[in-house]
Amino acid sequence: MDIGRQSRSLFRAWSASDRAAGRALLDGVEVPAPIALRSRYRHLHDTSAPDGPLSPGLDETGWQAVFDLETAGDLAVQSGRLDRAAEVFAELAGLETTARHRVVLVHARIGAGDVARARDLIDEAISAYEEALSIAVSDGYRFGELRACVPLGYLALAYSSGATAEERFRRAETLAAELGDPLYGANAALGLAECAERGRDLDGAIAGALAARNGFAEVGSPIGRANAAHRAGALLHRARRLDEAAPLLEEAHGLYLEIGDPVGLSNTLSGLGDLYLDRREFEVAERWFGEGLRQAESAGLRRARAHALQDMARLSRGRGDWPRAITEFGRALAAYREIDDIGGVWHALDKTAEGQAELGLTADAVHTRMEAILSIEEFRAGHRDEQSQREYRDRFGLAYSRALAAAVAAGDAAAFVVVADCLAGRRLAGLIEHGAPDGPAAGLDLLQGLLVRADQRLVSHRHDRDTTVESTREQRIRLLGAFGVRHGLAEPAKASLDDQLAAVYLPPERDGGPLLAAVADEAYLLEILADPAQPDLVRWLWRRPGHAPAMGSSALDQPARSVLAALTDAGERAALSIEDLAPLAAVVPAGLRAALLDDPDPALLIVPIGEWWMVPWSALPLDDEVVLGERARYAVCPSLTVQRGVTARRTPASGTTADVWRSPFVSSHDLSRVGPERLELRPLATSSAARERLRDGGELMVVIGHGRPAPGLGHYLELDRDDWLTPADLIGASTPRRLALVACEAASIEGRRPSDPVSLATLALAARSDEVLATLGELSDTEPAARYVDDIISAMAGSPLPEALRRATRTLLATPGLRYEPLVTWAPLVAIGTVR
Repeated sequence: MDIGRQSRSLFRAWSASDRAAGRALLDGVEVPAPIALRSRYRHLHDTSAPDGPLSPGLDETGWQAVFDLETAGDLAVQSGRLDRAAEVFAELAGLETTARHRVVLVHARIGAGDVARARDLIDEAISAYEEALSIAVSDGYRFGELRACVPLGYLALAYSSGATAEERFRRAETLAAELGDPLYGANAALGLAECAERGRDLDGAIAGALAARNGFAEVGSPIGRANAAHRAGALLHRARRLDEAAPLLEEAHGLYLEIGDPVGLSNTLSGLGDLYLDRREFEVAERWFGEGLRQAESAGLRRARAHALQDMARLSRGRGDWPRAITEFGRALAAYREIDDIGGVWHALDKTAEGQAELGLTADAVHTRMEAILSIEEFRAGHRDEQSQREYRDRFGLAYSRALAAAVAAGDAAAFVVVADCLAGRRLAGLIEHGAPDGPAAGLDLLQGLLVRADQRLVSHRHDRDTTVESTREQRIRLLGAFGVRHGLAEPAKASLDDQLAAVYLPPERDGGPLLAAVADEAYLLEILADPAQPDLVRWLWRRPGHAPAMGSSALDQPARSVLAALTDAGERAALSIEDLAPLAAVVPAGLRAALLDDPDPALLIVPIGEWWMVPWSALPLDDEVVLGERARYAVCPSLTVQRGVTARRTPASGTTADVWRSPFVSSHDLSRVGPERLELRPLATSSAARERLRDGGELMVVIGHGRPAPGLGHYLELDRDDWLTPADLIGASTPRRLALVACEAASIEGRRPSDPVSLATLALAARSDEVLATLGELSDTEPAARYVDDIISAMAGSPLPEALRRATRTLLATPGLRYEPLVTWAPLVAIGTVR
């Protein structure tokens, strides 16, 4: 059936009084090829679409005018005649005749989005597509929703996050399957292949792109087939499968020439040049790259021009002409900054720094690496959801890794600590420097309260047992997140907390000098983290009082990796002893360990990043006989930015009175050994009074209770039956200056987090507390553990927390037999804050 007959049949069906009558009129009508007709054909066959007539009052002349304009606009976009396309779609929007089934307006806005996207006017493109999507959803036009989801997915890949993009493409995939449209199914498959590439699943991305190419070929879509062939060729090239990549890139090139698509043609010319560059056939590569640059400039394609400029720089790099390459990468960088393309910005800066290092310009290379980090961090801070911020950290792991390596090579400690602080996380930094995020937290409080109630239903029998050890079944339920799934609340609560904190994500400052200066002159400093691109490598910086910092790296061997893994597993962690931590001690700089042993009274600040936060530092062996906790007055801190905020506060008074709340469900920890001559304990009457005291700005407070890890909110602390302290309670609070949280998990983090150790303890530190005694993992509710806690609390009456912790640790380890007991008896307790 020719297009004219298809159009007339569709017009009659479109004008029918109800959906069933309209579908009956399409019996024997094949699926039209033009998108203007196919979209209406799919809509008429959509069983969930509203009843007709769909465009009352529309005659066949108006129908044909709409069809002609939509087709003309689409062809103008494909051929790069963007001014003409913009005029057409503006005119098309004026032809909408209905307020209930605004199919014409949806198509006009999608067309306007296509024009803006081709011009790299990203905000305009997003606005147009989002308007089209909103109208389509409102009017029940699911094919219009499908058409808007695909370009929004690609824009999310470029300017938001892979997770957001995947949501769009998954929705498109579902709609395409339900509407029976294999062409858009292939479009969705190609988008999901891009998401797989973003997720570092190269094989999955290749398979998806090839499947999309085959899908486009089956439905006879030259433009779709060209797009998918180009993508598959580029991915195969990345996988070093050059012989498979070449024919696909050539196929895409031929198709784009036939279609006359300038964007696709520019991209494929780049891909072909890249292929020959890899083969070191520089003259051939230069011809392809040069033609790509000419094509991009003649068509006014800013993104394609930026890519082409980068291609020419890479050609000079391949030839070993570094001065020229650096100049050309600078031109590409300027072009990428104009279109706000962070991937291009990072690549141009990365290769510039590489060239500077090759030419011996070490300081320039560090400066350029820092430019890349600051650019990435600005993008991270621009997002208001933690998932996207974490994704940028993962996506650009190589950028952080190379910046750390450059800082070490140049001996630039200030640069090292800036990069390390970015990897440590910037949400707590934002809290401590700018205060609590704006907006009511009522929804967060409600969600976290519901999560706790769900968890309590699973463990309600526990208070009737004479033990604090959970059963294996309970641990499995907790670890599997059964209650979160069962009640459908874990994800919303997690998002609420994470996203509220993401709103105060603080971009870094360029100068790391003030961060280093925040550490007390008389204190040693250790900053330690896993290399973000090389998981078997640990980076560190340490400083002896009065000396310049030393930087370097240590290999993380299998025994050390096993210990780090055990620290995130409740069962394995409980069985660890001092000797089990020896593999981790070997990773810590030998010079620091030796210096601490030689110093008669060392003070140490530790900034442990990522999984290193969960290390029970007091039990770390310095040699065969001495552990860190009995040797040094130490504290841990989430980042140097947080440290700077804490040290800027006035020194807290030592205090001789402590407000105390003890949960009635705790057996041994009753503070009975805290002498009144050392510290007056002031018990609070109710858990409500304890909650108020935690928020009203006191000086010294001790809270004793059971803590539980919980998917969705991290953990919570049981104040009393049906009364819990959750992270939401401490956001924006004026917490006590000195705080002891004697509860399991109060300082713990989820093992999956590569940054920001958000916990009750660190939120208190970011709020007002200068010193927080808290627990990493579980602390036993036994007499030796209670005696250890009592010794710490007693010593806090006249000493800073790090000194109190050291005194108690020396006393405990001098007790016959306790040195060889499992660490759960004492080592989970750490001092969080600063050393003065």
